[in-house]
Amino acid sequence: MNIPEEFLKNQTFDSRAIGFNRQLLPSMINGGKHGDTNIGYKVMADGKVWVSLYGPTAKEVKAGPPENLVSLTLEEDGMWTGTIQYADPGLKQLIFYVDGVRVVNPLAPIAYGWGYGINYIEVPDLDQDFILIKDVPHGTVSQEYFFSEITGEYECCYIYTPPKYRDDLETKYPVLYLQHGGGENEACWTHMGKCNFVMDNLLAEGKAVPFIIVMNNAMMQVANDGEPRLDNKRYNEMVIHDCIPFIEKTYRAIPSKKARAIAGLSMGSLLSGEMIMAHYDVFGSAGLFTGYTYPVMAGSSRDQSEQLKALDDAEKFNREVDPFFGAIGDHEVSLPLFEKEREYCKEKGINYIQKIYPGYHEWRVWRAAFHDYAQIVFRAL
Repeated sequence: MNIPEEFLKNQTFDSRAIGFNRQLLPSMINGGKHGDTNIGYKVMADGKVWVSLYGPTAKEVKAGPPENLVSLTLEEDGMWTGTIQYADPGLKQLIFYVDGVRVVNPLAPIAYGWGYGINYIEVPDLDQDFILIKDVPHGTVSQEYFFSEITGEYECCYIYTPPKYRDDLETKYPVLYLQHGGGENEACWTHMGKCNFVMDNLLAEGKAVPFIIVMNNAMMQVANDGEPRLDNKRYNEMVIHDCIPFIEKTYRAIPSKKARAIAGLSMGSLLSGEMIMAHYDVFGSAGLFTGYTYPVMAGSSRDQSEQLKALDDAEKFNREVDPFFGAIGDHEVSLPLFEKEREYCKEKGINYIQKIYPGYHEWRVWRAAFHDYAQIVFRAL
C-alpha cells in the first residue's frame, strides 16, 4: 500500500467529536520527556499504524483491531509504542488493553460507537477521496434543540445546510432525515460518516441537488414509570410528530412529501425501511444502507408484516417512493438475506436500486452508500 500525502495529511481523518484538529496534549502527561506534545497514533504511507499510550506503571499493553492485538513496547519515558496493521482501509476500532483491562487512550482519536466512547483509527481508503476536505465551498453543521412530546424531554439534532443556504435567503430546500446505527448518536454521521464533506464535494462537482440533512438520536430515552428507558420503537413517531414540524418551522425547508427523504445505516436502515413503508405519504424516497427485510427474513420479533403490505401495490409504491435505494458490504454477514431481498422486490415488481460495496458492517460501506444515494435523491423536484 502506498498512501499519498493528499490522504495522509487531510484533516478529514483528524476531525473528531472532541475537537476539529488532531489533539496535541501538553508535555505534562509524561513530565516533558516526550517533547512538547504527545500523539497517540500516526498512519504511515505503507498503511501501517504507529500507536502510543502513556502508562509507566503498566506491566503489559496491547493495541490494535479486536482480531489482531499487538503487544506494545515500554520506552524509557513511560510511553508504550508499537506498530499495527489493519487488513482493510477505512474507519476502524483501535482497542487498548492495559494489564488485561480495556481502556480509552486519551492520546488517540475518540468517538462514540457501540454504545460508549471508543478509540478509532482512519486508514485512508484511496477509493473514497469524496470524503476529503477540499478547497470547495463548505456547508454549515449546527446543533438544534427541540422539545419532544414523545420522549417528554429535549432532543438534539445535527443539521447540515448547503453552502448557499446562508447567502441565498429566498431558496427553500428538500430535507433528508439521516439515521445512525445501533449504539451511536446524532453526531456520528458527521464525525464518523463525514456526510457534510461528502455533500460539499458533490455540490462543488454539480453531482447532487442541494438539500438539508437532519440527524437525530435514534437511541431514544422514553419515560417509563418515571425512569428513562431506551425505546427506539417510537423513534419514527418522534421524527414525524416532533422533528419535522420543528425543522419546517425553523429552516427554509420545502414542506412536501416529495421534498422529504429518509435514510439510515444498520438499525437506522431498519427504522427507515419501516418509516417509508408505513409513511410514504410523508416521505418520497428512502436509502437503506444494510437492507430492510432482514428482521422479517431472520425471524426477528420486530414484526414488519403489516408494513410490508405496502409493497403489494407495486405501481403505487414505485410512483410514491422514488428512488428506493439499498446498499450493503460484500463481506456483510447478512449479504445472503440482502440477495433474497432483491428477489423479493423483483417478484413484487418494486423498482429497487441495489448496490454492493467492498467492506463489512462498517463506515467504509455506509459512506459509499451515502455518496451514491445523495446523487440520485430529489432529482425529480
